[in-house]
Amino acid sequence: MSVPARVLNELFTQKLGSSEGKEKMAEYGGSYIRDRLREVSYARKIVPPEQVTRSDCQRSVNHDTLVKIVDVEPQSKALTMTFRGTPTARFIRGPKAEVGFYTVTSEIFQKTEQELLAYEMPITKVIEENSVKDIQEVEDREFTVNIEAACQALQLTANGGVATALNATTIKAGGVIEFSIRKGELARTAPTNDATVRPIQRPDLINLFKMLDGNRLRSERMLMTEVDWDDILQWTLEDFGDRLQSETAVDGYKYNTLFGRSYIRTVKTDILRPGNIYIFTKPEFFGKFYVLNNTKFYIDKIANVITFQAWEDIAMAIINIASVRKMELYSADANPTTNQDTLISQFVPVTEDALGAPNNQVDQGNVFPQITTW
Repeated sequence: MSVPARVLNELFTQKLGSSEGKEKMAEYGGSYIRDRLREVSYARKIVPPEQVTRSDCQRSVNHDTLVKIVDVEPQSKALTMTFRGTPTARFIRGPKAEVGFYTVTSEIFQKTEQELLAYEMPITKVIEENSVKDIQEVEDREFTVNIEAACQALQLTANGGVATALNATTIKAGGVIEFSIRKGELARTAPTNDATVRPIQRPDLINLFKMLDGNRLRSERMLMTEVDWDDILQWTLEDFGDRLQSETAVDGYKYNTLFGRSYIRTVKTDILRPGNIYIFTKPEFFGKFYVLNNTKFYIDKIANVITFQAWEDIAMAIINIASVRKMELYSADANPTTNQDTLISQFVPVTEDALGAPNNQVDQGNVFPQITTW
């Protein structure tokens, strides 16, 4: 038989009255949070994290924190020659990249013991909703900002080091090279440069794959929002074929791959904005994601105030920036440097403070039927 939530809350406050109880509650909370982070973060699905300790890291010469030095594959090649020929000599040099650690933390949550007893929801549920979700959202936001920066850096190089706007107008005029970022079929022929997200077409995905596949790399997994995925469900008989079309109409698209590539869908449309689709190589060609030690969890009770907080120390870096490409389904310019159509705020992640805006309007009094609260 399950224990009522209010009974769990009472036991929770009792346990916090002793040092042994604090340790046990912190241990339970830390374990629970660590498992949930691995489950819900889309960044971790693209670059699986590696657990490291102090002994695996190095001291930075530039600041007072730890870093992880990552070795990069050295260059090599073969060549033909005559029986009396001599091959070119190459002095081996192994490139290296420094990946720095930083902290992602929840807010410090506080609640009085008396108010806690009035809740029907157990405190562990509060920790899950308020700590785990906040940490994994910031983690994904940092990842999204970095993959966008990688695509823009490649685009800059392809256009001769000159920041060039990418919109329907510049595409029609032939004034921009689409190297790491490409507009969708409907976006590139749009009559105006706007933020309207056009439905994804089947050729859009093929063109997205080719941006990676044409550079001695192989596209492996896609990242898109649920909003853009829903447009795929509108594909017709010509796109899906008879059998798949009938299946999709009943059960939706239930396969793990699309055109042989795995895909990751997210509802975090305030981080990955609709109209942006990314394609990646396998992790070993892409980058690194390290978690230093375990996720930390602090909980304490001072007088009648219960305080808890969760945090993690991570290092995330795109080592090979050529291992990611992007498809844009809107006709406006999304280059942060040019921002020709002044619509950039609709294409990039919102600020950290604006993440996770509530959908409900309880605090505004919008509950039906309405009741009086104090």
